[in-house]
Amino acid sequence: MTNKRNYCALLYLLCMFICSVDSAAYDVHWLGGSTTIDRDFPSSKQTVDIYCYSGTSKSLLTLWQTVKFHVKVKNNEFSQYVASTPEEVYKDYTEDSYGWSSVISPFQRKAQKSLSLELFTPTCMAINTKQRYSIELQVIRVDIWRVMLMFLGIALIYSAKTLSGNPLFFYLCGILVGVFASFMVLVYYVSKLLPKKTLTYGILIGGWTVGVYVFQQIWDNVRVIISSYQTYVFWYTLVASFISFLVCYRIGPPRNERSKNLVMWTLQAVGVLMIFFSSHYQEASATVIVMSLSVKYFPDWLLHKIQGFWHRRFPPKPRLLSSEEYYEQGARETKRALEDLRKHCASPDCAQWRIMLKLNDSKRFASFVEGNSHLSDDEILDYESYAFSLESARKPAANSTRNNNMEISDDDSSDDDEI
Repeated sequence: MTNKRNYCALLYLLCMFICSVDSAAYDVHWLGGSTTIDRDFPSSKQTVDIYCYSGTSKSLLTLWQTVKFHVKVKNNEFSQYVASTPEEVYKDYTEDSYGWSSVISPFQRKAQKSLSLELFTPTCMAINTKQRYSIELQVIRVDIWRVMLMFLGIALIYSAKTLSGNPLFFYLCGILVGVFASFMVLVYYVSKLLPKKTLTYGILIGGWTVGVYVFQQIWDNVRVIISSYQTYVFWYTLVASFISFLVCYRIGPPRNERSKNLVMWTLQAVGVLMIFFSSHYQEASATVIVMSLSVKYFPDWLLHKIQGFWHRRFPPKPRLLSSEEYYEQGARETKRALEDLRKHCASPDCAQWRIMLKLNDSKRFASFVEGNSHLSDDEILDYESYAFSLESARKPAANSTRNNNMEISDDDSSDDDEI
């Protein structure tokens, strides 16, 4: 019984020792907010530095937020290990240090100096290099590119019907498709020259890692070609664009309604994808998509019915006009009515001779139709005299009212003195 207890105690101490050694094998640095950490190598410490971002909670404030890890090192001679927990990062680090990763996965993901992180899940990273480096956690509260992507997707949803029938948009899309399609045709004919059996056997033996490696190498070669042979790339793009424009000009923009509908639905699908991938908060972006489509395809009859119910339930209060607004509105509407009358009298729909037979002064009617005033000089003078007499009559009345008030106030004061 005593031996059994001693064995259990020894096993417990051994487990504690292993756990303590494993936990002391790496240091975890939890970063929050914009932070920068510098490291000098070679270093005497035997532990592995693991940098972790704990994530954040979902809210509308994180709709356009972006978080990145930036690795600042002189060259690209470093290895990068990314996982969701420090234990997984340390496991990948040790496997790579012992050379096990070459057996498990010979084609690892290429190290990136700028790594975008998931907002709502923890992300940890470790760096293996013999040079000095620094780790920066960049938190962008409002990423302008995400904002532009979302609003561009919304604009694409609402303007898809207009763009589907726009000839300029048709030619631009045709040129872009022609350039990329010609490049794909060139890749297809180049692939004809490759040995099919050797390539097939390589993919079957290596699996998806070989395919990823080949795709990565092709992409790196394409970038090198674009940067090294810019002149040839420019002339190739120019010639392909010109040929694509000629083909689009020969075919012409779509005139069939069903063809326009297909283009419109395709553009709206692209807009939906742009909105969905513009934010890490995919529930909020999906809500924006639903709201945009609902407003776009909301029935007009239901909208008019809701507006009518709202006006009946909450009728707008009429605003009374001031004397200045009343005068301005009267002058404006009178001028507009006279212009409409002049246009009608000058139009072929009006029987001018019949109207002139009924008038006492036909010359005045003809002068009004030609653009002269509808009032004579005597009428204008009489109106001004009448208005002046009214203004003169108002002033004595106002002065008499003011004098009466003053007299009343004087009487009241004298009475108060007598009292």
